Amino acid sequence: MRLRGIHIEQILLAAMLLAALCWNLANASEIRQLRIETGATGTRAELQLDKAGAYKLIPLSNPERLAVDFPDSQLARGLAMPAAAGMVKAVRTGQPVPGTVRVVFDLAGAVKAIPTTIETAGTGYTLVLEWPGDRAPRMTAAVPSVPAKQEAAKPESASALPPASDPIAQIASQPMPAVAGTDASTRSPAPAPSPASDTLQPAPLPPPPRLPMQSGMRPLVVAIDAGHGGQDPGAHGLNGTREKDVTLAIARELARQINATPGLKAYLTRDSDVFIPLNLRARRASANKADIFLSIHADAAENRGARGSSVYVLSTRGASSQRARWLADKENAADVIGGERVRAADNTLTSVLLDLTQSGNMKASEDAAEHVLGGLKRVGNNHKPDVERANFAVLRTSDKMPAMLVETAFISNPDEEKRLTDPAFQRTLASAILDGVDRYFARQPPPGTLYAARAQANQSAQVTQAPAGMTGIGGAGGSP
Repeated sequence: MRLRGIHIEQILLAAMLLAALCWNLANASEIRQLRIETGATGTRAELQLDKAGAYKLIPLSNPERLAVDFPDSQLARGLAMPAAAGMVKAVRTGQPVPGTVRVVFDLAGAVKAIPTTIETAGTGYTLVLEWPGDRAPRMTAAVPSVPAKQEAAKPESASALPPASDPIAQIASQPMPAVAGTDASTRSPAPAPSPASDTLQPAPLPPPPRLPMQSGMRPLVVAIDAGHGGQDPGAHGLNGTREKDVTLAIARELARQINATPGLKAYLTRDSDVFIPLNLRARRASANKADIFLSIHADAAENRGARGSSVYVLSTRGASSQRARWLADKENAADVIGGERVRAADNTLTSVLLDLTQSGNMKASEDAAEHVLGGLKRVGNNHKPDVERANFAVLRTSDKMPAMLVETAFISNPDEEKRLTDPAFQRTLASAILDGVDRYFARQPPPGTLYAARAQANQSAQVTQAPAGMTGIGGAGGSP
């Protein structure tokens, strides 16, 4: 009888183990597709899964690799590995422990991946990995590249793919990678020499010192808001181009160039095709301690010949033109398309409070917008020669930082629609916007930043190297 009892227990235990195995197989996530592509923003890898699950990133060196472990997962039958592209030399899969799928990306260099994002769709989830600035086409001359030592990658802790995950929140919780690049603040051309005269002219001062980031300095955070997204496609071009896709591509390229500029760091309010209510975009930027807010859009008009770029800032006292008022009304309707309720500030008390909270930043926003408009003027024709003003909802909650809305070009113009989808033109636009941001911070550097240290060093150099008999700029000088 005892032997029979032991036999029954073994059968029950085996049945339980089999049931557990079947349950794990039934609930394991499946990796259905692997894709790699390269473009202006770098190399992008997409891993498509049928359901939510955990994952872990494991950076490895000598040689450079990035391993991604998926516990309780399996590969789809017949899954093919993608060909090498950009930064990725090869892709392999393995099983370090039973039930865990490991995907290994062999890399061409030590470039830290941008924090992962998760894109959701009706067919499942897509884990996105991006390596910035690698094997991408060279930028325009406005942003030359200077090689420097890359930052070493560190292992990341295990993450999860919850069904209601917020890709933007995940980006905000992780630091953006520091990518070596250009000292953009020294790009300004030297002033032309004054005409010859009978008086002795002082020798020209050397260029300001190129200071690197040092301990204790904080990077200036540039918040980039790609307009529209998700169920709000924005404007459409005649050939079917959607504004939400164009703005995301330009925003990603601008973020890449910003992260390649010492002293600056980019924050994207969205880095995937998701809808974010207008009143949350600048608030997310503020939560990530942004120093400036740029909302990127593509203009549209009934006149198919309209072309060029424009820059707008917030106005609580009416629009600067009928065109600006119409554009603000069009952009403010995005929340209606996205299913959000629009709460208009139409009573006197609300309008007064809004005006008070924004008044301190109006001048800073106008100054920054003038610099960005100037950068856009240097690369092409502007639709509006001056900064315009209107009551844009996306700018109303930006009371802690300078903010502007940039209409890059007209998607309703067939020629400009084609250019907006061209990576080279996207790089040019991003470079022009970055040039304006760089010039603004160089002239008004916040304390504790690399820009402030450069300004201080430049001022000290001018005083130290002033000719004998001169007390400095604006000081009294002796006879030559």
